[in-house]
Amino acid sequence: MSIQGRLSSVWEGTALPRFEAITSNQKTEVCVIGGGISGISIAYKMAKRGHKVTLVEAFTIGSGQTGRTTAHLTCQLEEQFVQLLKMHDLETVQAFLDAHRSAIDIIETNVFSEHIDCDFKRLDGYLFQGRNFSEAKLRKEQDAGRKSGINLDYVEKTPLLSGAVAGLRFPRQAQFNPIKYMAGLLAAMRKLDVTIFENTHVRHIENLDPETTVISTDSGYDIEAKYLVVATDSPINNRFYIHTKQFAYRTYAMAFTLEGPVADECLLWDTEDPYHYVRFVDGTLVVGCEDHRTGQDPDGDPFRNLEEWTRKNFAFVRDVKEKWSGQVFEPADQIGYIGKNPGPEKNIYITTGQSGIGMTSATIASVLIPELIEHGTHPWAAVFDPSRPPVRGLSDFVLENVNVAYQYKDWVTGSEVESLQEIPEDHGSIMREGLIAKSCVYHEKGDCFEKKSAFCTHLGAVVHWNDIEKTWDCPAHGSRFNTHGAVIEGPAIDGLSER
Repeated sequence: MSIQGRLSSVWEGTALPRFEAITSNQKTEVCVIGGGISGISIAYKMAKRGHKVTLVEAFTIGSGQTGRTTAHLTCQLEEQFVQLLKMHDLETVQAFLDAHRSAIDIIETNVFSEHIDCDFKRLDGYLFQGRNFSEAKLRKEQDAGRKSGINLDYVEKTPLLSGAVAGLRFPRQAQFNPIKYMAGLLAAMRKLDVTIFENTHVRHIENLDPETTVISTDSGYDIEAKYLVVATDSPINNRFYIHTKQFAYRTYAMAFTLEGPVADECLLWDTEDPYHYVRFVDGTLVVGCEDHRTGQDPDGDPFRNLEEWTRKNFAFVRDVKEKWSGQVFEPADQIGYIGKNPGPEKNIYITTGQSGIGMTSATIASVLIPELIEHGTHPWAAVFDPSRPPVRGLSDFVLENVNVAYQYKDWVTGSEVESLQEIPEDHGSIMREGLIAKSCVYHEKGDCFEKKSAFCTHLGAVVHWNDIEKTWDCPAHGSRFNTHGAVIEGPAIDGLSER
């Protein structure tokens, strides 16, 4: 089974160059952990600024969440402006907006300066009325956007939708193929002598002194670095602090064939919670939504719900071409965490909590982290500071952490099945063994069963079976494991224990 599970996204036909695993001890100035768009963007920018850079990826480049995105490039900031202004002061929201708007420009500059063929395209985006929004609310959102620094045009009919649905137009947004974009950055990084290791799993991180970090790998080889950047979807170096401030969600996407060419391609989002997001890729319509907490049951069948919504709103879609799911980490106050890692170390940086705007967040990190390493400050630093307290988002922060605490009830619940024979083939179930022990059991085929400890190796919550991707998912902090118990998504570092 691949790291992505068993469902392929629209991007996975795009080939990326492959790299060898680490085979000797290394010494570098900057070590970046994570071979997704965040890690690649940061490593590229650090190398462009003259630093010696080594990047390590536990699996293969682009095999994580970058390949599961729909790759909108937008300054529609996940949460609407009205809500952001309730959570943050005006100056913070303006800086947040400026950062994401600048990120689109930076990607465009990289595309043209490095001659990257990645289907980059400028186009308008539209926030349109869902069932939860009145015209008065939409007008308030328009006014909040203006206060925050973006002029949004009110439209009586959003393009492409069946029926007349009002919306707000976001000018000069963009889209691209994220894997092709990464391939272009990788080609530039080769010329800049960046060292890249794939299939190199980090086991341990330790600071020898304030300016030296040792990154130990499963293969027994170490990397010594002056600066460390952890650019994994969820930071593997931070066991507690960040994981009380962000929360893992599964999200779903589908690609539909069309009855013919669409003249007015654009980006679309609605106002619902969770919200739907729509774009076009190679003659298909791609739509995503149906978010729910990782390891916790969705509301019905996510793909059936998504297909019904799509066919209701777009009369020109035909057959389902692909469907897949991904994972996002939602920050408590809706702003990602980019900067110095909370803790005593002065030379470790993280980027996480990118929610559904990971493409622009990754690019912000490629600006902010190099500036912090070289100069210690940047105008965006306070906005994205990982150590900031969740002050105005306190109610959501409390509710989400109550949800996390509730997941530990599974320590005392019973078995889902009484015997192995009750587990269908290609399916997993939880079994209690004695007063304390719990096992997660996957029925491969016939009499072949894979049994592991059901306790997540991060902070001990009981994993749940994900029948869509055929994985074991932690409902507390979002770690994920394949059917053999190997970790495929952090914050866990170790796989599930043997039973």
